[in-house]
Amino acid sequence: MKVEVAPAGLVRRPSDATLELEHFFHRPVCVLALVKHFLASVFFSSMGYVYFVTREADVRTVQMFAPGVVGTIMGCFAALHMYGLICVMCGRGWQPLHQWTAFRWPLISLPPASQLVVFHAIDVACQSYQAFNISYSLPDRATAFALVVVVALNCSITPWFLLSKHHLVQRSVVPLLQSLFGFVVSTLFHYYVFLIPALIYTIQFQTMRYDTLFVIRLVLVTRCTLVTSLLDLVTKVVVQFSSYLALRKLVASMQQGTMRRPSLASASRLSKHFHLDFHQRRGRIAYAVCASLWGVALVTTSKAANWDRAPCPSTCEVAVSPWWTQTCECAYVRINCALQRLRGESIDDQLDPAVLGTGVISIDVRRCALPHGIPMATLAPFQRLFVIHITFSNMTSWAHDPTNQSLGFPPSLANLGIRYSKLTAVPTVLLSLPPNIIYLTLEGASIATIPDAFFAAWSNVTSFWLLHLNLTQVPTPLATHPTPLEYIAFTGNQIQSVPLTWQPPMTRLRGLDLSANALTDGPWHLVRPNLQLELSSNPIATVPTTVDPALLANRVVVLDDTPYCATKSSPPCLPKCSPLCHARMIGNHRCDWTCYSAACSYDGGDCDTFGFELV
Repeated sequence: MKVEVAPAGLVRRPSDATLELEHFFHRPVCVLALVKHFLASVFFSSMGYVYFVTREADVRTVQMFAPGVVGTIMGCFAALHMYGLICVMCGRGWQPLHQWTAFRWPLISLPPASQLVVFHAIDVACQSYQAFNISYSLPDRATAFALVVVVALNCSITPWFLLSKHHLVQRSVVPLLQSLFGFVVSTLFHYYVFLIPALIYTIQFQTMRYDTLFVIRLVLVTRCTLVTSLLDLVTKVVVQFSSYLALRKLVASMQQGTMRRPSLASASRLSKHFHLDFHQRRGRIAYAVCASLWGVALVTTSKAANWDRAPCPSTCEVAVSPWWTQTCECAYVRINCALQRLRGESIDDQLDPAVLGTGVISIDVRRCALPHGIPMATLAPFQRLFVIHITFSNMTSWAHDPTNQSLGFPPSLANLGIRYSKLTAVPTVLLSLPPNIIYLTLEGASIATIPDAFFAAWSNVTSFWLLHLNLTQVPTPLATHPTPLEYIAFTGNQIQSVPLTWQPPMTRLRGLDLSANALTDGPWHLVRPNLQLELSSNPIATVPTTVDPALLANRVVVLDDTPYCATKSSPPCLPKCSPLCHARMIGNHRCDWTCYSAACSYDGGDCDTFGFELV
């Protein structure tokens, strides 16, 4: 490349070509800044909202770190991007960059080009950690690899532009690259993997909440998007703030460029050509080479992790690809003994950590005998286990190993469900649930009573589904439950009345389902505008005048399939295909045996994956 040297004593000013390029790129850069600031402000506002409104139970579920602190930080980022958006829209100049970056005092003595190198190295290190951390939680291999490619491009392209001496490159091209790469890693990526699926889940909550495959994938991507540790917080903040500062520097450069225009009078003092002079300093060249090699190493590592590993068994529905591992790392295991023709009473061989890995977070067992449940020793290797569902089993008991009574469920367990079994009493293994448990389901069993000792052991549970048992009264301990309850369901029992003294904590309770019981009079003392009270399929004939008719009309209090619905004064009621089957249960991705009939459209296909034959 030809390098022209300016005459001694003459300071080179920006060339005509440089000024023309700055004018040419001014509008596209402003458009880019508007789009980025808008999307980023929406993203960080949404994330701040998530951190502040997430329930305590869900904080434990997704392992959220310091939600109050992180939510405040996300709010600050949203405010920064809103400020940037206003500045660009109004055409206002920004404050000089040194006023915003005074915290960089340890590096202020370095030349500007060297500062760019140092900050690029820090940025790349944080992006690399994020790519590594995400590999443990992101189930989509192609998306995980694409993120690594973006980080690798930042490693392989940006450092070579850092060698340039040219004004336009240093002030515009380098910030443009850093801003774009940082924006993809810190914002666009999380829009795609988390924000959009979370929005879908929120809009279609009643149906998507039981789609186990969707929920498990959402839990995984939530854990890689939300902050889960101090190191995760630091690296995310560095990447996000670096991207913001790079965009700010780029816009400031373009705004300054519009104030300089070439003129004939000064043309003799300007360079006539656009030059790209490069530093010949070995240190910067060595950094560019090392950064490029690091980018190649990242791509090679991700490729090996995603595609050069042992295949998972057919029972693995969702798997992740952590770096520097070659075995299967299954996250969601689904075992259907009927479809797989597993005739034994145990599934221990199907839960071998040597085959599945130890990162399993969900075990879904269907149509297996399991007369005595799953041994705790079988579950012990899976210390990240989040969900255990056992559906359609011959379980008659489930107790701790008599030779090792101290061995219990993994401490990470948050959701436990035993549905359609042959239990006649609550399994004794449920007397020692881990502290993270928040959802508990017992359904389809001949359990007439639940001793108070179990509710004492379930003190951290926030949502109970005690369905289709033989309960004759509401459990008294729930009225004094130490943890605020969020949902209680007693559908399909034999409860005849709810005492006036039974009033569970109402601060967070959003739903109480007493449908298909033997209530002749409703628990009207529990009626609240923010609590949905489901009383359908009960022999309730009258409603006291103290109940606001608007709550009936708006279906806050639901009385479908009751004698009251047959009266002329009753509000519109919805039909039910079966007393034990709500309309919302059909097609909600959860197999409900009480809806598996022709009258209820065979549960809308929810039981198809179980392998049942139509009757």
